[in-house]
Amino acid sequence: MRGRRYKRRGAWVPAVLGLALFAAVAAWTVLGVGEAAKTSDREGLRMAERAVREAAVSCYALEGAYPATYEDLKARSGIAVDEEKYAVFYEIFASNIMPEITVVERRVLP
Repeated sequence: MRGRRYKRRGAWVPAVLGLALFAAVAAWTVLGVGEAAKTSDREGLRMAERAVREAAVSCYALEGAYPATYEDLKARSGIAVDEEKYAVFYEIFASNIMPEITVVERRVLP
């Protein structure tokens, strides 16, 4: 008796499932990297604002007055904020009242 020969039906199914799985993992990885970058940007902004606030409070504790300008704060405390990436707004009302400090991210318009 001769053995039966069977045609291989559906041999492409594992290949398609493998490609679909690879595409799903690649898309998930790209989305994860994008979300990590956004989180990093938010954290950098938060850290920059916190550093400016702490430097202002430190100057007040040492000298009894807040610096009059952001440039004066940089000179007195040695704070280094990436000014190409962040814009720092430092508004003071009086030398004994905490200044209003706002740090925003600079964005390049397309």
